[in-house]
Amino acid sequence: MKATVIGGGPAGYVSALVMRRLGAEVFLIEKEEIGGTCLNRGCIPTKTIIHNLKHACSSIDLEILMEKKDKIVDTQKKGLMMLLKQTGVKIVQSEAELVNPKTVFLKNTQETIQADKIIIATGSRPRELPMLNFDGEKILSSDDLWMLKKIPKSITIIGAGAIGCEFAWIFYLLGSKVTLVELMPRVLPMEDEDVSKEVEKLFKKRKIEFYTAVKIEDLKKMDNSVQITLSNGKIVTSEIVLVSVGRAFNTECIKTSEIKIGSKKEIVVNERMQSNVENIFAAGDVTGQWLLAHVAYREAEVAAKNAMEYNEKMDYSVIPSTIFTVSEVGSVGLKEKEATEKGINIKKGIFPFRASGKAHIIEEIDGFVKVIADRDSDTIVGAHIVGADASELIHELAVAVKLKAKAKQLKDLIHSHPTLSECVGEALKDLFDEAIHKIK
Repeated sequence: MKATVIGGGPAGYVSALVMRRLGAEVFLIEKEEIGGTCLNRGCIPTKTIIHNLKHACSSIDLEILMEKKDKIVDTQKKGLMMLLKQTGVKIVQSEAELVNPKTVFLKNTQETIQADKIIIATGSRPRELPMLNFDGEKILSSDDLWMLKKIPKSITIIGAGAIGCEFAWIFYLLGSKVTLVELMPRVLPMEDEDVSKEVEKLFKKRKIEFYTAVKIEDLKKMDNSVQITLSNGKIVTSEIVLVSVGRAFNTECIKTSEIKIGSKKEIVVNERMQSNVENIFAAGDVTGQWLLAHVAYREAEVAAKNAMEYNEKMDYSVIPSTIFTVSEVGSVGLKEKEATEKGINIKKGIFPFRASGKAHIIEEIDGFVKVIADRDSDTIVGAHIVGADASELIHELAVAVKLKAKAKQLKDLIHSHPTLSECVGEALKDLFDEAIHKIK
């Protein structure tokens, strides 16, 4: 079987690897850099910067910081290229267009590739707003930030979701004055309300300003600054503005009307990651589902196996989500409000990191672990963590949600001491009012 994958990001290269290992001849087409946004401009660069800033012992040199970031990205990219080549994936550097369900046109060489199966994994890009068109100088996307030559004295970030809050933390650590502007009623509006309140508290503690439930009424570009007037009457002035209000889906490469495109320009797929055209599959951001690299990995696996005549189904019910901001955030399953709206008679257990010996040892005592369970069935339905290593700790609770574990089964599980994971154990005990180290 001859297969072609358009896009070399997380969804694309995983699709290519899986199909090749299952015996297909695979062409992987990427117009820019293998690894996509995640490796080159997203997950890996931002977490590298945060790690280095948190552990900086002296004044910050932006050039050295970027060199460290580039070194890690380059190392990862070389390893990925080696993996693809050793597996036998044929890499094609070109912009591609899907001209019909079995033909891909390579714009760089004016050639075509015929394929039995095609997976579209073209990802997404930063979305613009009408009043906030990217100019690469004062109004920037998250991609543009990597071109900065100096640390701005001040930055206004439009959008207080995951990306906005991560960059708010980065620029705070860089020494910039940071202001967040959010249309929704709270920071991190897609997270559990207790998580939002905790992050807002931590922002206030560090004098990171934020305005929620506001719109932008006016914007003026000055010689050395940008002035934004908000619907609450507040005027915010800063050197640069970052727009982080979501992503636009890269479906411009589809030049055939046979493939169904959704209202947000996403590719419409079923639970097998298959489009309405039998031999065309899609995976990753371009499908408009969860815009997360780890979700893209699984979607790619499902799409690739089904392209090879398997019958896999994508399950979105248990997806751990992680945010690396002023404190790490980890979440899985239902939020408290969602569980209540579903008619679940909930009980919740909460345990603060402040009561953990390990949290004091590493000097990160902010935050908490929150576990939500069905009071009637004792099934764990959701969990939310704010604090040190939340991105790692959440997976113990993700397993619990996935397996529909009973809280009574887990509350007596022994956790090693001194560890942050003890907070998970104590939160589970708190569901039964049995937390040992919690002050009432």
